[in-house]
Amino acid sequence: MNRTQEAFADFQQTAITDGGYLGRMQAVTNQENHLAEKLEIELKAVNARLKAARVNVSIRKSGKALQLRTTLPIKPGDIDKNSIGTKQYDISLGIPFNFDGLNTAEEEAHELGRLIARKQFQWNDKYLGKTRKKTTAKTIGDLITDFENNYFQTRKRTLRSENTFNSYRYIAQTHLPKDKLANNANFIEAVNCCNSSDSVKNELIKVIRVLCKCYGLEVPELSNLKIKPSSTRKRDIPTDAEIEQEYLKFETYAINRPSKLLTREDRNNWQLWRWVYGMLATYGLRPREIFLNPDLDWWLSPDNTMNTWRVNEECKTGEREALPLYPRWVETFNLKTDIEAIELLKAKIQNKVSTQQINSARHGTDRWFRFVGITFQPYDLRHAWAIRAHLMGIPIKAAADNLGHSVNMHTSIYQKWFSLENRKVAIEEAIKKKSKVQELQDMVIELQQENEKLRLENERLRLQTKNPELMQKIN
Repeated sequence: MNRTQEAFADFQQTAITDGGYLGRMQAVTNQENHLAEKLEIELKAVNARLKAARVNVSIRKSGKALQLRTTLPIKPGDIDKNSIGTKQYDISLGIPFNFDGLNTAEEEAHELGRLIARKQFQWNDKYLGKTRKKTTAKTIGDLITDFENNYFQTRKRTLRSENTFNSYRYIAQTHLPKDKLANNANFIEAVNCCNSSDSVKNELIKVIRVLCKCYGLEVPELSNLKIKPSSTRKRDIPTDAEIEQEYLKFETYAINRPSKLLTREDRNNWQLWRWVYGMLATYGLRPREIFLNPDLDWWLSPDNTMNTWRVNEECKTGEREALPLYPRWVETFNLKTDIEAIELLKAKIQNKVSTQQINSARHGTDRWFRFVGITFQPYDLRHAWAIRAHLMGIPIKAAADNLGHSVNMHTSIYQKWFSLENRKVAIEEAIKKKSKVQELQDMVIELQQENEKLRLENERLRLQTKNPELMQKIN
């Protein structure tokens, strides 16, 4: 384990419910703040060692880089204002402020200290910064080659962060010109020349920002740039009846599939993917949340009376317990009784520890939807869960927490697939509720009036019993 990852040993990530870019950046900021504290502690330790070794050089932080501070002969071209022949200088050697950089800076401090002690120091290209300027020009390919090492200099390496990085690296390798210099103009050109969808262009912009941040490069034109989608992709969200009907296609496929496929696919593999389908529909899970270290002992435990699914902490938005919106679907889709499917899941994920292996396992979800002829995408089941929760009157915060994302994402992203038919249902339900409320209010008023009549009649009878003469006069 390297020094950066050692520094994260005692780090506890605050729960992040936003699975989008802003949520990921918040998680990164939390990690960067933790790492900055550890680096400051190490910087003080390095300077303490230099002082104990009587090295007349200290190390200081300047922005995101380290400098050597010491007293040296007057630099060529500099003015000796005090006429003493020496001056305090901060020497920039292009050393980044990270653990590797601190090791390098400490070595450089000892080397410079020896030159000073032996009165052998001379201002050369290295200490004047000329050699550093000659080597700063890098190609985009150079940045991508060192991307992984630099990325995890400021982040804790986990399955979650590795998954994010792999998606960044794929986009960088696919859409960036590796032979061109890493400068503002070439990054902007790469975005403008990208022939993919607007969503991919926006992802590319994010990746360029992250890539440049790792190297301390500035790309001002991309700071607030976002490609506005030219058109909204249509998505057909399945109804509850359609979800239950499509579930049956897995067994239909198994019965009618060509026999030649049995040599390539496990004979009973369709049961696993039918079970996965049911889990996605019932809990609104992301496919990865089924395959990444699932707590199957808890799932099958008799103590799990509420049938919650425990999402692992290494998943996109951390750990949570998801509840079924329709508890009956747990039985309808045999989610706890299809032991053979659960055993197939165990075999599928056995010894899969890297993020690439886990992704490879869960990618079968899309493939099997196509195999059996499902008319929608796996993620549509998640969108359907969100819409169903809204129609049922589930509070937005509760629904968002169950899906493992922020309220903002729940309302701005998922609700955009709220179709005309769903709006009609929501409005009709609201009218029914309003009518019911009005009916109850009318009943309350009638009961209040009847109660008042009974109270007056009771008062009349009381007075008549107490003072019959007075009642005769009143009447």
